[in-house]
Amino acid sequence: MSNYKIFCDESNHLYSDKSDIMVIGGICCENSQVEYINRYIKHLKHKYNALNELKWTKLNSNKKNFYTELLEFFFSRVDMKFNAQVVINKSNLNHDKYNDGESDKFYYKMYYYALLPFFKVEQNFNIFMDYKDTKGAKRVRELNDVVHNTFYGYINTTYTIIHSHESQIMQLCDVLIGSIGYKNRKDIEHVSEIKQFIINEIERLSGFPLDDSTPQWEEKFRIYRFHPRKSYV
Repeated sequence: MSNYKIFCDESNHLYSDKSDIMVIGGICCENSQVEYINRYIKHLKHKYNALNELKWTKLNSNKKNFYTELLEFFFSRVDMKFNAQVVINKSNLNHDKYNDGESDKFYYKMYYYALLPFFKVEQNFNIFMDYKDTKGAKRVRELNDVVHNTFYGYINTTYTIIHSHESQIMQLCDVLIGSIGYKNRKDIEHVSEIKQFIINEIERLSGFPLDDSTPQWEEKFRIYRFHPRKSYV
């Protein structure tokens, strides 16, 4: 059995967020490569003197070369795969009807679909999730039950809740998710030059626009856009 780790993050996942876009996704890689990948990202940070935690909300416009080399590193590795679920028109969600009045239930439904493409039967997966709130442990147990039922128990999954500063790969995931959310927003009045630069680099390296679903056959860099109708889900 092979061992994999998946590092997940989310953007605008709260029901009360002003943004009408939600993005949940993760980066999957073999367990044996995690230490090397984290060290290499740290190496790039030292190379370009970009030592702070890597976050979409705290980009440095003077570090374009760092972001380019970081993204080129990700897209050059066949053993690192990314998948994201994008919810368009979040305000259309009817949690009272479909989620027992709890927006968290929908949040973990989207987590399930974000993780599903990575899973394989008779493999081990350790999923690292960014700390959200005190309800996380209960929801993770429910998510684990759904995954095991889907694969009839022929899959091993464990879940670990961490803070993003503990993982370089999770920080990279934050940038990928943030770029997708930013490209899909229609309410941005003043476009950030550095954010647009990173979006352009990702689209150049992936070959796909970030405001559309990627083809079903794509495995390296996958995006699925979900459009809930009014009073749906």
